[in-house]
Amino acid sequence: MHLEGLLFSDLYIHLPVAKLQERLPDFLAQRWQPELALLTDDLDHLTSADIESIRLQLKRVNLRCTIHAPFLDLNPASSDRDIKQITARRFLQTLDFAAAVEASRIVYHPGYDPWRYARAPESWLSNSLAFWPDLVQRANHLDILLCLENIFDSQPAPLSELLSTINSPNLRHCFDIGHWFLFSQTPLAEWFAQLGPYLSHLHLHDNRGRGDDHRPVGKGKIDFPAFIAQLKASNTSPTVTLEAHSLKDAVASLRGIEKLLKMS
Repeated sequence: MHLEGLLFSDLYIHLPVAKLQERLPDFLAQRWQPELALLTDDLDHLTSADIESIRLQLKRVNLRCTIHAPFLDLNPASSDRDIKQITARRFLQTLDFAAAVEASRIVYHPGYDPWRYARAPESWLSNSLAFWPDLVQRANHLDILLCLENIFDSQPAPLSELLSTINSPNLRHCFDIGHWFLFSQTPLAEWFAQLGPYLSHLHLHDNRGRGDDHRPVGKGKIDFPAFIAQLKASNTSPTVTLEAHSLKDAVASLRGIEKLLKMS
């Protein structure tokens, strides 16, 4: 079941690299394109032979992939020089991995937290503006798109200001609808008005408004018909990853999206 071309330019499904041996055969059989989710431990232990094997297995059946960068304990907007240096090293390692498996784009967490930066919101922006240009330049050389994902963002303005200030076609936005539903009161129309021009990738999953459950699309409280209508109105065709945490939920999300598109 492939839905790209209907509203999305390409379709991927979440696949942790730690689960690769267990799940990749099913992905290949179903012809699901993976978004390979990395942990820092993966970056330390994957060999060049491991990485080449991933590339070849996907290439043999003409499947593409995207990458989700590690994020735990990393912060590209940190005021601590050592944390920023470690984050830069991990993010560059991710870029090298993406290039080796011929991935088209990488999703990064930009480290924004309205509670953490409440007393000095300008520090997140200034630290971010010092961090991203070198990575963007490297991504431009490799022809890889970097997509910054909303996490705890209550408003689109901080991400919008960062993206507009750097103003690079290789630094774009990944809209995560589950995070938006949990952490933001900003209406979709306003969010898309500010970040729609930078939108290149989507993370779709559902929840009940109490936790980041990553339920299948249509199995929570998110108003997906309203989202589909907003996406159509935005006149954009981003790539999309269904962030399902099991094969069963991936199938359910595919069915949920298919149903929504038929209704719209």
